[in-house]
Amino acid sequence: MSTPLDEQIETPQASRFLTVLKAVRRAPATVLIFCIELYRTYVSPLRMPTCRFTPTCSEYAVDALRTHGAIKGLFLTVVRLAKCAPWHSGGWDPVPPRRGRDAGCRHRGPMDEQRST
Repeated sequence: MSTPLDEQIETPQASRFLTVLKAVRRAPATVLIFCIELYRTYVSPLRMPTCRFTPTCSEYAVDALRTHGAIKGLFLTVVRLAKCAPWHSGGWDPVPPRRGRDAGCRHRGPMDEQRST
């Protein structure tokens, strides 16, 4: 059973609109990733490798921006750069996975009930 809204979304104009909307939403993260790539290409080779984390801070920033978008990705990057201090030991620090809308609540399904018995 389809609703009038579903029929509107399936039109070619709506499809183009959604594609443009997604591109506009990704634009800030894309600009930031471009700036990071410029740094990695032109500035980073001139410096000694001193990053104590894996992945490196620039790799982390690009992954965070691609995974979480501009706002949260930039926040995660700033937090990661704040950890880059002498009192932090470093090590493995991956980008946290993106949570879905219903990731916070776990509903028990029939398979869960079978496992618990």
